[in-house]
Amino acid sequence: MKIVETGQPDRYTKVFSIIYGDGEIASGKVYLADEQEAKIFRQKLKKRMKEGDPYSVKIIFKSEEYARRHMEETRRIVSEKYSQVDSKHIFLLVERNGRLEKVSE
Repeated sequence: MKIVETGQPDRYTKVFSIIYGDGEIASGKVYLADEQEAKIFRQKLKKRMKEGDPYSVKIIFKSEEYARRHMEETRRIVSEKYSQVDSKHIFLLVERNGRLEKVSE
């Protein structure tokens, strides 16, 4: 399993794919702090943060089956790649009935 960054649509987000075997099982977005957010993290949360640092990750699995089968490994590799992001700010999602919902653990 590996993370492949596919682009940076704007200054404060990065887009990536999670590849397992020959195919993509999930896509994701990393949110990067702007100047104001970094200031809030430093002042209110007493957390070292500067502009451009990652603070949140959203992962959307392609199917419910991929989510169940690869949830833990996905969380692990994302935590390793974006170690500055607190684990409670890594959101694993899957589409159900046209809505994005958290993956049940």
